[in-house]
Amino acid sequence: MDSSVVDEFVKSLIGNVDSEVIKEVVKISYAVASFVIYGMASLMREGKGPRLSLVISLSRIFNADFIKDVFEVLFASQGDGDDVIDAAGMVSEAYMIKLIYGKEEGRARPGFLKPVEVDHGVYVAVYNDVRNYIDDFEEKNSIAFGLIGNMMAVLLATIIIMLIIGMCQGVRSEGYPDGIRDFLDYALTQSTHMALSELLSHG
Repeated sequence: MDSSVVDEFVKSLIGNVDSEVIKEVVKISYAVASFVIYGMASLMREGKGPRLSLVISLSRIFNADFIKDVFEVLFASQGDGDDVIDAAGMVSEAYMIKLIYGKEEGRARPGFLKPVEVDHGVYVAVYNDVRNYIDDFEEKNSIAFGLIGNMMAVLLATIIIMLIIGMCQGVRSEGYPDGIRDFLDYALTQSTHMALSELLSHG
């Protein structure tokens, strides 16, 4: 992981805070991305195709309103390549699943969330981290995500950056740890939030 680039990005958003808070923000963001990959792999082992597995995994991990935010960011992104378009389509499918089957109550977007311009170098650093993680995961677990591997990296890099921004803005607005908790309550389903708490409690 190119931690220096990502850490500096966090510092630019969060201001002068303890280095442990920076580490926690980064760790949480990457852990959530790994949840998506593990969930997808589990569904593929049950016989579902990679595209459907990714859509279901997204719908289980994120709340509908955050999924909608991800779609809007992808849709408005400067990159209009096939992978970005495909990722937006997957996110849209996940959002529809939440609406149709999730019977989920809408959540108010935290007032502290504001748009942030992200330097391309930050995106590239996170994308490369995710791409390497996916490649290692495939090799270690004897699974192949196939043609959608690069699209997954585009999508998860976007999600990681959005999670980092949301948690940092939460901390700036509401302090630590309340700001992180309030943003994650908005972004993650309750079961994902509990799994994340369990992971963090074990270091």
